[in-house]
Amino acid sequence: MGDNIRLNIVLSSAALIILFFFVFILPSDENASEFENRNMEQFPVLTFESYLSGEFFKRFESYLLDNTAMRTSWLTLGHIAEMSYGLRLPGGGAMVDFGGADLGIGLVPDEPDDVIPFSAFSPGLSEVQVITTGAVSEPFSVDVNFHEDAVFYLRYTENRELAARYAEVLNSYRAAVADDVRMFSLISPVKVEFMGERYRAVNSSQLGTINFIGELLDESIVQVDAHGFLEAHFEEYIFFRLDHHWTALGAYYAYLAFAEAAGIDPITIENYTEHAIEGFIGSLAVGTRNRTVLENPDTIYFYTLDDGTEFSIDMFVIPTEFSALSYRVFLGGDRAIYSFTTSNLNGRTLVVVKDSFANALIPWIAPHYEMIVVIDPRQFFGSVTQILEYLENVDLLFVNYIPATTMPDLIEQLYNAR
Repeated sequence: MGDNIRLNIVLSSAALIILFFFVFILPSDENASEFENRNMEQFPVLTFESYLSGEFFKRFESYLLDNTAMRTSWLTLGHIAEMSYGLRLPGGGAMVDFGGADLGIGLVPDEPDDVIPFSAFSPGLSEVQVITTGAVSEPFSVDVNFHEDAVFYLRYTENRELAARYAEVLNSYRAAVADDVRMFSLISPVKVEFMGERYRAVNSSQLGTINFIGELLDESIVQVDAHGFLEAHFEEYIFFRLDHHWTALGAYYAYLAFAEAAGIDPITIENYTEHAIEGFIGSLAVGTRNRTVLENPDTIYFYTLDDGTEFSIDMFVIPTEFSALSYRVFLGGDRAIYSFTTSNLNGRTLVVVKDSFANALIPWIAPHYEMIVVIDPRQFFGSVTQILEYLENVDLLFVNYIPATTMPDLIEQLYNAR
């Protein structure tokens, strides 16, 4: 017994020395942040409150894990083992789960434009191969690389208390803006809502949450039925397999829902030219080294309108290096605030307060307005209502994907942006 105890002590000590060596002696892996598409944990600040709550030790543990030397190599070995032994859910999509306060998926501001170079889309752009260019025809936006073992989804668990707070925040905007401002709420579902019966047992009903929030909203806030339009087309390529966002086609159906709610005659997709780029490994699978996933990437489709409408910014931007291909194709990604104009001189202004789901939606809506103002409350520190005071003939549109209604930090950022 004594020998076993001594052996355990020796092994434990050796493990601590090795851990100390990899974390504190060897430099941390500089590629880890890019590899995992997130910011790595920084050394936490020790305070009396964080010590008592246990938050310091929780973050310190995350710091140790994030800053291990050769982290990407260890993760790659893990993915190789996963691929070799088939460690995945049998016969279904691989679930990706994030905590309610985690702003990591889709809620982290993009890198500045000078970090990842982008170019405006043009038919002659050659650095990233645009594989299709032409008039839209049936079928369009096809998942040409579909594979049942390359399907990831974001889990959704309802939080009624936070959902009620989300509704309360939107109502506070309604009370603060002028009566002649038309206000719209669009909550996008995520893919798992439409993946079938087997997933309903482990995911909350997104339609149930949307209806719950709708019942709490001020009656003058127009609710956009994106869920219904997407559900009617659930068999089409409306969500990426490897990313939490909808595709441009999914955003198109949400646009049709908005057009119906706003009394706008939509410009149907047959009036657009379709373009596509293969090779997209999205937010839910970034960092994977699973061969099946890498050999079956998503395709990013986007659509250009050739009816003479002009925009003061580029609706689509293409990375000059293929390795940087991302959802940032749509409007170049997220920024705190920006505005642009169109050649449609109808005097109408659209203000969009949004998360990243709106980036693929705005190019569809933009031709119907003379000016579009886009505000991301995760980065914006001004006042939306003060901006509205200087605008006329305004539609105010809130666009968030449904997990945002479970994220207390995001909801309070939205409230603070009033």
